[in-house]
Amino acid sequence: MTQKINILVIDDEQIILDSIEKHLRKENYRVYTALSVLEAQKLMTGATFDIFLTDLMMPDIDGMEFMKIVKTQQPHAPVIMITGYATINTALQAKQLGAFDYIAKPFTKKELMGVIRRAAELVAAARSAGGDKAADSPDSEAKSSPIRSVGDQSWMMQEENGVVLLGVERSFLNTIGKIQMINLPAKGDRLRQGGPYLQIFSTDLRSHTVLSPLSGMVVEVNNKVIENPNSALQDPYGEGWLIRLEPSKFEFERKLLGL
Repeated sequence: MTQKINILVIDDEQIILDSIEKHLRKENYRVYTALSVLEAQKLMTGATFDIFLTDLMMPDIDGMEFMKIVKTQQPHAPVIMITGYATINTALQAKQLGAFDYIAKPFTKKELMGVIRRAAELVAAARSAGGDKAADSPDSEAKSSPIRSVGDQSWMMQEENGVVLLGVERSFLNTIGKIQMINLPAKGDRLRQGGPYLQIFSTDLRSHTVLSPLSGMVVEVNNKVIENPNSALQDPYGEGWLIRLEPSKFEFERKLLGL
């Protein structure tokens, strides 16, 4: 029988806690809620949690401080921040300090479940590999965090067959707003590192170009993003991936990127 994943949700608004709990329980997660960090700490004394979902701005202790508490007790547990648009920069700072990801209010069920499922996949992988022993191994960082940010706009992840999945960072998408159209290369096209490969047109008629982090041949394009970019890119690290690339100089170019 598959072991359930325990999630602790902290937010000072009961209506948000109730909504999140309802969505997560439908997906068969075991959910606990707290209206403050102090209440969450009490729950943590009697139970172990696999994933933490916390509001960034709270009246007693903020989400950033709570993340530091979690990291001292459970350093490998994913911590997801809930933030308002006015605090996006703080959320990005939290990610740099160790947060798994963040979702901005008002978020949809699709956005919530997308980030929770990715965190749950890491928890399940760690369990399969032997829990904390696997997390303490020299290769733990690569295993627990396969997605690598490339600058402020892109991310990439090498799959087992050597093909590299490319996507766009949520923080970059937040600066664009509503998208009117997106242009991607076609299957069989060849890209070069530093050359443009993604062009996004926002509804205010601005154009945004993203440069390719790697050279290689495009082997697959995510048509969902082309057909309905605003919907697909709600989950930029999941179903909102952009292309699969067969890299031609992966090790050399990866080192150039400092990865």
